[in-house]
Amino acid sequence: MSCRFTTGAIRVDDRSHVVLPRIGRVKTHESAAGLLDSVTAGSARILAATVRFDGRRWYCAFTVDAGREPGRPAHVAADRVHPVVGVDLGVRDLLVAAAPDGTEVARMPAPRPLAKAQARLRAVQRKAARQDGPDRRTGGRGSKRWARTAARIGRIHARAAGLRRDALHQATTRLAQRHQVVVVENLNVAGMSRRKPGAGRGGRALNRAIADAAPGEVRRQLGYKTAWYGSQLTVADRWYPSSKTCSACGTVKAKLALADRQYQCDSCGAVLDRDLNAAINLARLSEHAPRVEGRPAGSGPVAGRGAIRKTTPPTGAAAGGDETSTPHSGQQAAGQTGTAPPQGEAA
Repeated sequence: MSCRFTTGAIRVDDRSHVVLPRIGRVKTHESAAGLLDSVTAGSARILAATVRFDGRRWYCAFTVDAGREPGRPAHVAADRVHPVVGVDLGVRDLLVAAAPDGTEVARMPAPRPLAKAQARLRAVQRKAARQDGPDRRTGGRGSKRWARTAARIGRIHARAAGLRRDALHQATTRLAQRHQVVVVENLNVAGMSRRKPGAGRGGRALNRAIADAAPGEVRRQLGYKTAWYGSQLTVADRWYPSSKTCSACGTVKAKLALADRQYQCDSCGAVLDRDLNAAINLARLSEHAPRVEGRPAGSGPVAGRGAIRKTTPPTGAAAGGDETSTPHSGQQAAGQTGTAPPQGEAA
């Protein structure tokens, strides 16, 4: 339920109206005064417009070419003591921030909007299943009562997404404004939320909880907000054992179950919260890990999606095996590699 316009009449007509191709002049619920003032002053230029429906309301988002100077972090006196923080992301607690000296700076419980809406969503979905829905075989569009129930389901999902988005924006803005360096994990969220064979109901519940927390969105928002507010973002290596490493002595545990919420070191006997221990290790990693320059949201490839860690072969070692293709006439002889020369050149 979305469309994108890149050509035609795309403009902000006044503070409460926009003009779109093939649609015309549309009144907006929110004021467009800020965008109108920037376009009128010549500091912004509208490139495209995207119209979408989220189940409750219609939105019109403009892609604008505008310059923005990096701002200064809004450090208050109480937060200058912790210029560097490590942020551990989780399901029970959305994020736990700690300083390199072991001080817990912030702890935000996961909002879990989808989990809280499950009872209501389950009842409405049962109601929709008993009604006359669309039939793919006959091409039927379904009854009007089913359409009203489906719209209600969409509104429940849209509200859950809005609550999650609001909580994430508040948390990431607070981190980017109050701290100079923010260290986060490089999590493979797509791999974490993929249900394993034989996981049963527990596997589905964990996948849903990870999707409900949206840890990947935290890193995406920090990527551009740290550039906005003049902070720096540091991303730890994906295989850095932040949860298995003892923040007191540096010993790395071989195994640490997900159900173990307390970290107990077998070497020095230290006992502390698992998420706090990981956040402390991430904060101390800021001096060695590479820093990531903030970039606009959605730009750049996703690094290492679906990657696995393999042992690096020794220097000078050649990969074994032969190519399993039959050379055609006129191609290179067996044992040679490279690209065949263009036609007309000497071999």
